[in-house]
Amino acid sequence: MAECMLRALLEQTGCTEEMEVLSAGTYALSGAPASEGAQRAMARRGLSLAGHRSRAVSGALLESCSLIVGLSQSHIAQLRMMYPHCPTPMTAFDDPPVSDPYGGDDAAYEQAARDIQRQLPALLQRL
Repeated sequence: MAECMLRALLEQTGCTEEMEVLSAGTYALSGAPASEGAQRAMARRGLSLAGHRSRAVSGALLESCSLIVGLSQSHIAQLRMMYPHCPTPMTAFDDPPVSDPYGGDDAAYEQAARDIQRQLPALLQRL
């Protein structure tokens, strides 16, 4: 959802050619479609995850990025444990931390989407 919403914000601001936005999960199975809860949360915002496919995080992927943004500090801590020599700067949504909605109900996906959406403008300024 964060990837989808950040892409939409970049399109609104005309910055789409300046950045590539990717998402990956620490426990994701590569190639799976977005969950139905995530799809519904994005649809309520006029966005689509129809073409989204999950991707498992890897050291090579992390090192190819200029910034890694986790949903929470616990996600960042997990990445640092998995890839302790990754040189890429890492940060997290933390105002408030975004709870991972995976496996939750629509309310969990909606809360996560609201928390992400609220923090994207500050992230965009940082980029």
